[in-house]
Amino acid sequence: MSRWIAVAILIGAVGACGPFCGNGKLNLSKAELNPLSFTCPAHATDYSYDIKGTLEADNQTTGSITIKSMATSAKVVKLEGNWGMKVGDESSAEDIQFSPKTLGSGSKTTIKFTTPWSCSDSGNNPTETYADFKIVLSIITNSGTYKVDLPNHRMRMA
Repeated sequence: MSRWIAVAILIGAVGACGPFCGNGKLNLSKAELNPLSFTCPAHATDYSYDIKGTLEADNQTTGSITIKSMATSAKVVKLEGNWGMKVGDESSAEDIQFSPKTLGSGSKTTIKFTTPWSCSDSGNNPTETYADFKIVLSIITNSGTYKVDLPNHRMRMA
C-alpha cells in the first residue's frame, strides 16, 4: 500500500511541475506583419517602405538568451500581371532592426522587428498586378538559430 502512495505522490509532483517547469526551449509563436499588403505608388522608382512585425517569445530555458541578429528572406510564391521577376525568385534583408536583445530565463515578451522593402512601379498596369511573397525570419542567438515562417506579404502595383 505504501508503494502505491509513493507512486501517487510522484505522479502528482510531476503533474504539478507541468505549468511551472516549462519545456526547456525558446518557444516562438503568433508572428504578425504590418502591412500584409502594400500598393506601390505609380511611377515610383526604388520606393522604400518598412514592414513591421511582432513575434511572441517564451524563454523556458534555464539561461538568458541573447539575440545577436535577425534577417528576413522573401520568396516569390505568386505573380499576377507583368513583373521583372518570376515565381521562386528570392531576396533578403540582413541585420534588420529588432528589440529586445535579451530574453531572460523564464521570461515572456513580444519581439518587435522592422524589415525594409522597396518597389518600383512604371504606372502602366492595365490589369491587377501583384506579387505574393513568403517571408521567413531568421533569428541568430547565443543558443542557436531559429527560423520562423511569417505571414505572406502582397505587393500591389497602382
